[in-house]
Amino acid sequence: MDYLRHNCGVSAVYRFDGGSVLEYLYWSLVSLNHRGHQSYGIVTYDGDFHSLKDLGLISDIPIDKITSMAKQLTGDVGIGHVRYATSGESSKFNLALDAQPIIVGDDIKLCLAYNGNIVNVNSLRRYLSNVGYKFRGTSDSEVLALMMLHWLNKGYSIKDSVKNVMEMVDGAYSVTALLNDGTLIFFRDPYGIRPLVYGFSGDGSMLIVASESVALNANGIRDFKVVKPGFLHMFSKEGGNEIVKIADSPGEHLCSFEFAYFARPDSKFNGKYVCEVRQDLGRKLAIRYSDIASRVDCVVPVPQTAVDAAYGFHEVSGKPLQQWIVRDRYVKQRAFILFPEDRRVILQHKYNILFDRLRGKKIALIDDSIVRGDTLKTLVSTLRESGVSEIHVFVTFPKIIGPCFYGIDMATFQELAAFNRSDEEIRKFIGADSVNYQTIEDFVDCISSKNVCLGCLTLNYPTKYAMKLSRLAMNLALKGVKVKGRITEEFDGDVYG
Repeated sequence: MDYLRHNCGVSAVYRFDGGSVLEYLYWSLVSLNHRGHQSYGIVTYDGDFHSLKDLGLISDIPIDKITSMAKQLTGDVGIGHVRYATSGESSKFNLALDAQPIIVGDDIKLCLAYNGNIVNVNSLRRYLSNVGYKFRGTSDSEVLALMMLHWLNKGYSIKDSVKNVMEMVDGAYSVTALLNDGTLIFFRDPYGIRPLVYGFSGDGSMLIVASESVALNANGIRDFKVVKPGFLHMFSKEGGNEIVKIADSPGEHLCSFEFAYFARPDSKFNGKYVCEVRQDLGRKLAIRYSDIASRVDCVVPVPQTAVDAAYGFHEVSGKPLQQWIVRDRYVKQRAFILFPEDRRVILQHKYNILFDRLRGKKIALIDDSIVRGDTLKTLVSTLRESGVSEIHVFVTFPKIIGPCFYGIDMATFQELAAFNRSDEEIRKFIGADSVNYQTIEDFVDCISSKNVCLGCLTLNYPTKYAMKLSRLAMNLALKGVKVKGRITEEFDGDVYG
């Protein structure tokens, strides 16, 4: 699996009994830490906003700091966030500046955290600048927060402000937000591209909202509901609870990559645990490519997200499952390796390969996806040098032919291994004896839903502005013009001129 920046993870907690939310927010974010390693933040409210934000993993907070946090972060309502930057600049200064939740406003204050990506961010930034707003950071989270604040400042209700945001913003956004009157709101874009769920404690005294169901499970909540696309939820002591349809939805388009890679295996989507979906993906590969599967000696997963798929492949093929590539879970990033030629050093530290067990074997190497292909290419080369007889790569996710505009950091056509390459060219690039992709048909069958975003697989993106940018960027890529940064930040559009 290529090293990919994840989406982000959001959570919100409301204690109707007046108790502290800090402990529940903390455990929610720890359970979502796989969605963002670069920064974390918690904001609570007790009449004023209280904020803690820092770089790194929330799970690495020292115990003495957690104790002191309880004295600082008081309140019965709060929101939290873990982040990987898929918008904005990536220096330490800017990562700290852009850490969420973000607080904007004076008389009306809004605290916002979200998961997703704003496609028409440049147009919106220009719109806000033209009406007098100044930007302190570089990310699209500030743009989204200021868009919401703009309409509130103009006297619009919360409902109408969210309605205007949904009409103007193109992209994916699952939002949790707090107002300085103690109102908690949360909503999803009309396409429901990024996940968001909510549930109540058994006695009804607490509400928890989060990107994945595991965050609710971590706090003892088993039953949950999915926030419907285009719907706004509002909770306040004065106004009670209200759920309002804000925008018509063409149907949920949940990110398909959540199933293959991003979501935790114990999270639930469409009534199925993610680990069950991944096992089904492995079974489908073994069935579709049964001839090749019958010729291998063993099934070897690339850890970690391909392990469940490898088990399903093993079940159908009857070939032994051997976890002979072991990942060091404490090697979390590439920060110490600066140059492409040092990828072998990364691999050496990230994976320990049981070479003497693999030597002379014909293996089915199971991977969750091929994005850039660099890590897999290096891994295959290392296995070749160790004497593996044949390497047949089986990929649980279909062929990625386009960038993502909605919160996954695969931002250009040129970086993709499959861009403008035939299947044979991909095989040669990876260096395997065969590369066997999941078909889109089989993938959709496994996830038990057609309501997913398949933009990176089909180039049919659900939102209008993403389609416009993809066509522009693809034409440039085919002409050999390289886009240096993210497509959404390199190009502008005359949407709000």
